[in-house]
Amino acid sequence: MKLISAILFFFISSAFLLSDAPLVHRLIVLPASKLSIDGKTNVNSFTCSIAKYTGTDTLVLQEGGKKIRPVFVKGSVGLDASTFDCGMAIMTSDFRKTVKSEEYPAIVIDFISFERTPSYAQGEEKFKGILKISLAGITKLFEVDCSIETKSTGMIHLKGGRAFTFSDFGLKPPSRMMGTIKVKEELMVNFHLVLKLDPNG
Repeated sequence: MKLISAILFFFISSAFLLSDAPLVHRLIVLPASKLSIDGKTNVNSFTCSIAKYTGTDTLVLQEGGKKIRPVFVKGSVGLDASTFDCGMAIMTSDFRKTVKSEEYPAIVIDFISFERTPSYAQGEEKFKGILKISLAGITKLFEVDCSIETKSTGMIHLKGGRAFTFSDFGLKPPSRMMGTIKVKEELMVNFHLVLKLDPNG
């Protein structure tokens, strides 16, 4: 009788433990994902972008429960800095040198946590996210304005952006023509990740 009671207690306890287990969302990063950096010179503005993601990363978001932020068990997305394109060959070359793309070929966005768990609804959801950005060998932690929206195709669009400066990452803005054209210190970095839920997750 004691053995039967012990077995019943084990199964009941296991059921409660399973029911309390946090939900996990596995999000596959798709090639349509991109990153852009907008800046200005003393004569015009420019955009340098990585228009296509070539990695194989999957984000793993774990729900936190009531009043607890969801956190990323796995949150890194790496982008190839050598594919930055600024629309003009000279500007592209200068920008790649500035961000030290040969020495540090990966720009890494490492998601840490979200303000709340996304509902993956077709309407746009806005929230804060905590993430780290690694550029030119320097890693910084930031709070970033984010949005997420699920399209009718099932694709999930995660967007975010924040103002930075070159000096945030220990970089010096490039200049041309003996310093007559100077890039300003301020930059706007925007990411647009196209994701899909892992059906095997």
